[in-house]
Amino acid sequence: MAFWNRRKPDGDDQTDENHADRIRERTTTDRLRVLPHLLMMLFVGALFVGAVGVLGGKTMFEKTLTALAQPCGILWLALIMLTYFCLLLRQTWPALIGMLCFFLLTIGGNSFAANWLVLQRETPFLDVDPMKLDPYDTVFVLGGGTGTRNNGTAQLTRSGDRVATAARLFHAGKIKNIICTGTQSFRSTEKDLHPREEAAIILEDLQVPVENIGQIKGVNTFEEMQNIRKWLEGNPNPGRVGILTSAWHLKRAMRLAESAGVIADPIPANFLTTPFSPSPNLLIPSAANLEVTTAMVNEYLAGLVNR
Repeated sequence: MAFWNRRKPDGDDQTDENHADRIRERTTTDRLRVLPHLLMMLFVGALFVGAVGVLGGKTMFEKTLTALAQPCGILWLALIMLTYFCLLLRQTWPALIGMLCFFLLTIGGNSFAANWLVLQRETPFLDVDPMKLDPYDTVFVLGGGTGTRNNGTAQLTRSGDRVATAARLFHAGKIKNIICTGTQSFRSTEKDLHPREEAAIILEDLQVPVENIGQIKGVNTFEEMQNIRKWLEGNPNPGRVGILTSAWHLKRAMRLAESAGVIADPIPANFLTTPFSPSPNLLIPSAANLEVTTAMVNEYLAGLVNR
């Protein structure tokens, strides 16, 4: 008789039933063990939020609840619970992985760590006021800080102070010519403009004459510097030259400029360093802080590969 048609002995059925009963009993016991811990965690969480409300007032209380309701806040709470219950049930490796993910999210997403990382990049330029610099003949505005709407029009984005600062300097008589850089590695449609095109359009809208605006290609900072060097070689009398970009990106830009043989002065814009202020995001991670931390990590990684 084939093994799949064999009938189990009567004693085996009884054994299976006993085993199933034990599993049900253990499941019920585990639930009873977990429930008090879950209630305890909810109580501690309520105490934490309540203390924030008492010490920080209504506004801080509402900001804390909002931070916890965001995707990063929910994931942060989930990692706390996952790690705690894995430790409770003696699941060592899941607990260690959960703890590692929790610390990475907490450190990378809190405002203190993000601000500290930015400060390391921006410190050399904190006291520089672009409006007080001596005039420049040519300034290269590195790509970034602009975007294209679905209708094909250009707009400023988070790092848009680069372009705005260039326009301000031009109207203050600090710049004669502005060269915009940047090329997209992928364009979804023909309406999707390159960064250099977006910046040039916005500068025109800000009343910078088109004859004072130029464009240079480059899919990243390394290529931009190589193309700037070629442009300078083709224009042997560029006058006083400056490179304008976000302050946190400027150390990398000047390092690559030196490697490419480009002699220019740094012009900072778009500072991300902010004065200390109480915030739920000193503890609870946020997507905005993760974005800043990611950008800073990218700057350090680029240094490792000379890009």
